[in-house]
Amino acid sequence: MNLWRMELIHLFRSWRGWTLSGIYLLASLISLFVGFFIERANGSFPYSQAIDWYITFSIVGTLVFIGIVVSSLAFDGNRDSSIFLRTRFSMKQILLTKATVYFLLSQILFFAGFLIALLGGLILFDTSDHLNFNWVLWGLLLYLISDLFYVALMLFTSSIFRGPVISVLFTLAVILGFPLIGSTLISLELLMRGLIEIPFADWETTSYVAKALLWWPTALEDTQGFLGVTNSEVSSGYISFLGVSYPLDAHFRQDALITTIVSTPILAFLAWLRFSKREI
Repeated sequence: MNLWRMELIHLFRSWRGWTLSGIYLLASLISLFVGFFIERANGSFPYSQAIDWYITFSIVGTLVFIGIVVSSLAFDGNRDSSIFLRTRFSMKQILLTKATVYFLLSQILFFAGFLIALLGGLILFDTSDHLNFNWVLWGLLLYLISDLFYVALMLFTSSIFRGPVISVLFTLAVILGFPLIGSTLISLELLMRGLIEIPFADWETTSYVAKALLWWPTALEDTQGFLGVTNSEVSSGYISFLGVSYPLDAHFRQDALITTIVSTPILAFLAWLRFSKREI
């Protein structure tokens, strides 16, 4: 049986594929419901805000997706599964198929929910302030680059341990741990410097720790705000995303973009080396 087909059948015969699909669908519907109640309360709700809400709620889907992918990549944790795969396919085929299938699946599910939130917002809410197509395309490109990094990172973290549970925990620790530790260090630094009361938006230009963390690839996620850029935001030169205002600059988070582009092939190569040296 074709490995692609086998991977998809295995995914959607279990709870994992349908749960992941349902989470992204639910995120898009919740964003529309939230917009509906806000419009009822305030009398106006721009449809671009529905996209921002969708991106926020889809974080749950991203975390579930990470757990599913890492569990699948930790196939050596199950001896029977490992023997079955390795006696029929090469390690190169296994890794490329799994990485490609899950990368494409994540894109399809995310953008399906994105389109539902977008089209639903166009029908239900205020459409006087239109999305800027050029900025949305730039945001899509950066989102794809960011997702490629996460696939490479998950390949690498899955290659370190054999068991799926420890692999998932280690991956979440890397993805969530650095921002949490960084936020704590930033707060401590500003507190020691007597600058803790400055606006949150100015932290990254004031804190030395924050400036260093802007090179960490996960900082590229802030560019998801480009998916909801409107013409009025283009005119003002600022974008509001997740309650924080950022300058609308094509080079926004360029440090994280550089680190992401450089580290993605390196992590994938290191993962390949570790997987290829494993014994069944």
